[in-house]
Amino acid sequence: MTSTHQKTVRVALLGCGNVGRELIALMARKEQALRDRYGLAIRFSGGLTRRAGAWEAPDGVSAGELTASEWPAKPVGEAALPVGAQPFTGDGQAFAATCPADIVVELTTLEPLTGQPALDHIRAALTAGRSVVTANKGPIANAYRELRGLAEMRGVRLRFESTVMDGTPIFNMAEVALPATDVLGFRGLLNCTSNFVLSEMARGATLEEGIATAQRMGVAEANPSNDLDGWDASVKASVLANVLMDADMRPQQVSRIGLGAEAMRQEQESLAPGYTLKQVVEARRDENGKVIAEVRLRALPPGDVFAHLVGRETVVRLLTDTMGELTIIEGDGGPEQTALGVLADIVAIGRG
Repeated sequence: MTSTHQKTVRVALLGCGNVGRELIALMARKEQALRDRYGLAIRFSGGLTRRAGAWEAPDGVSAGELTASEWPAKPVGEAALPVGAQPFTGDGQAFAATCPADIVVELTTLEPLTGQPALDHIRAALTAGRSVVTANKGPIANAYRELRGLAEMRGVRLRFESTVMDGTPIFNMAEVALPATDVLGFRGLLNCTSNFVLSEMARGATLEEGIATAQRMGVAEANPSNDLDGWDASVKASVLANVLMDADMRPQQVSRIGLGAEAMRQEQESLAPGYTLKQVVEARRDENGKVIAEVRLRALPPGDVFAHLVGRETVVRLLTDTMGELTIIEGDGGPEQTALGVLADIVAIGRG
């Protein structure tokens, strides 16, 4: 279906690492499809990274033009910026508040316990009347109610599909396809690094070998403690609880039980035959209606679907009052899928 109405949407990038670069490439490939199917001409009107500096272009540049430039591979001043782009001076908050954009896409590095500086970036953008799309789960885990209220007050949108399970449509599905539905709880494997390492160990590798393989493949950070100690999963649990169950949870309030490298080694060595070790996230309401959540290592029997997910596969199972159990599985995720989730949010805002 071809759209005859065309609407220009200006997007500014705050942070442009792997996901940002994949987003630019994806939009360059899909530029004509976005015009034909949705009537959207999406243009980049600014960008800021800590290493490459910042620029702005009030009229915007196409994804193809930005791809052809040397930013962010080279810093502003050395890069061949697109025609119409000028250097921007100021920090992330100033950029979020004043850049010439309809949507600020916040893609800076995660800080799990405070959500900063991304949280202040999003506050500044929303306060200035700009919609926000983010793949950074920290702000949604730490201040979702505040940010949701701020967006409503200013009459703009806040979307965050890529904060959990890359671009897998969890929040968009709940919003569109589960009307008047209560999510009563959830269970999942949300950290692909721990799942990858545990899968390698199940095949006979040592913990150290599993981590080294994950690092060579780009699955694990140089220091994988945030993943193995359950902090990444705790942040994602907070996001799911806050958004789907209307909790007001912080990552520190998620119980992390029996986690870490040494626990993985010991639990794997004592595992009963036929069982599989996984880092499992669970959330439910207690007898007082309060949402409680935990992350722990669990030995899963062969009949548990989660036991059969390997490598970078992730899963979440929602317990609902209308659909019963609803299970969503993602295959090997990565920056490409995360970028698609960001693009889906941009399109949703652009279409109104």
